[in-house]
Amino acid sequence: MKRTGVLKIIHDTAFPINRLVVHPNTGFDLGFMQVKYVSKMCINTGIEEFKTGCVDVFCDVDIMLLNECGSQNLEMAQKLWEKIGMPDNALLIYNEETNHILIAC
Repeated sequence: MKRTGVLKIIHDTAFPINRLVVHPNTGFDLGFMQVKYVSKMCINTGIEEFKTGCVDVFCDVDIMLLNECGSQNLEMAQKLWEKIGMPDNALLIYNEETNHILIAC
């Protein structure tokens, strides 16, 4: 599994709930090299459960790597931010085997 450093969450009401945006350098930390990836997003679960694969998928998610996103930022929908408890910061953890990404707060 690969993970990012701590990312500052930027939330926006105009974002769809199934889109995350990070800077390309952050995407590289996860092993992403293209502009867009499709994954299964997991939220509100512990890292141990995520590691074992015993998690419920919240939704399919488009992960966009855009230079317009500030370094060390994570952009997401306002509704998603509210669902994960309105944190200021989070980590992204990616499981390549299952193609699941966890927003860890």
